[in-house]
Amino acid sequence: MLNKLKLLISESLIFLKKNGLVNSLKINETPLILQIVKYLIFGVSVTLVHAIVVYGMGYYLNPAIGESIPRDIKLNRTIFNNIIAFTISNSAAFWLNSKHLFKPGRHSKVNEVLLFFLISGLSFALGLFSIKKVFILIESNAAVEHLANLTFIICSASVNFICRKFLVFSR
Repeated sequence: MLNKLKLLISESLIFLKKNGLVNSLKINETPLILQIVKYLIFGVSVTLVHAIVVYGMGYYLNPAIGESIPRDIKLNRTIFNNIIAFTISNSAAFWLNSKHLFKPGRHSKVNEVLLFFLISGLSFALGLFSIKKVFILIESNAAVEHLANLTFIICSASVNFICRKFLVFSR
């Protein structure tokens, strides 16, 4: 197991030296370790976009954060803020996925976009369901919105990645 890991790391370093960091991120067929690093970099990037929009709106444009906001208003605003954030971060995810992570061409471009957004819609619905569940399960008004936002991201990101990898883009 350790020898296999050393081999994978060695293969990745050779690939990096040959292609350079920027080109290595652009190439679809990369060694496993680099592929995982790419998934992490782009996944974290899209998650940050989502979080920045949710918390930017939650603090400034459509306040949903703080104990002074009643729970029912907080729930509705948290959902609305996540709808806006998901639309923006999902568009960024499509661009990153099709350009840098997965190999497009398994389906026609129109079908690829439709499948991508259909899967995103399903994961989005799961994320919204998780927000409501958190508000039902957590009786306290303190920081419930933070836990709801986190569960939304975890639910939708995991479903999105798995479905996109195996259903939308080529393997």
